[in-house]
Amino acid sequence: MSKDKQLSKLHGQYIYQSLWTAPIRDYLLELAGAKPDSRILEVGCGSGVILEDIQRKGKQYCFGIDLDFPSLLFAKTYQTSHLLAVADGQALPFPNQYFDITFCHYFLLWVQDKNRAIREMIRVTRKGGAVIAFAEPDHRSRIDYPSNLEEIGRLQNLSLINQGADISAGRKLIQLFKSNGLVNTTYGIYGNEVKEENAKDSYQFEWNYLQEDLSLWLDADQVSRLWENDRLAWETHQRVLFIPTFWAIGWVDYSPPSSSV
Repeated sequence: MSKDKQLSKLHGQYIYQSLWTAPIRDYLLELAGAKPDSRILEVGCGSGVILEDIQRKGKQYCFGIDLDFPSLLFAKTYQTSHLLAVADGQALPFPNQYFDITFCHYFLLWVQDKNRAIREMIRVTRKGGAVIAFAEPDHRSRIDYPSNLEEIGRLQNLSLINQGADISAGRKLIQLFKSNGLVNTTYGIYGNEVKEENAKDSYQFEWNYLQEDLSLWLDADQVSRLWENDRLAWETHQRVLFIPTFWAIGWVDYSPPSSSV
């Protein structure tokens, strides 16, 4: 698959994820006091899906960094006003206290030194500003039901580990925020709402990832059998797929005013 086609596929998957996390994201940005002229940085912005959504909702000064230059070029085709840079989230190229809000989204699970990344996010955020992790999954606690589908979760976790992911990242989030000095921290876990009319979309979204991941460990016939079992479980309303996904917000050395949200 060409890099452009791969990025286009990933962009579609990022859009799907962004729709799922949107309600909490909007709530946390309001809680953080985001204004139209707030300086907002995304660490690990990928193809720019989250930045685009935030800017569309009236925030003018959106910055993003990522290590993958082709992803940033792709982001520019969708939103030319983003201020983007190739940079490492563990060594941000910005002065101290430059941003009002710094955030990440499905990022820390890919980071080796999470403490360093959080400290950098804190460093570039002004006193009284907020640091937010919108979504970090805990794949180690994944639930697959019926039991004949547990193999899917086990093999996908192996694939993530093989790619360098920390499959327990989500459960570590609040400790990372607290141990690095963020105050008035709040955290939570997303629910797993799946409406019947969206079940097919959920199934297809999952298999966009699965086919590549499972092919590392299984032959085509074995993947096909799992695919059929999964399809039947969705159609007969038995399928449960739940990956606990955590969010957290904290302030840089400051007690925020009470919110009416």
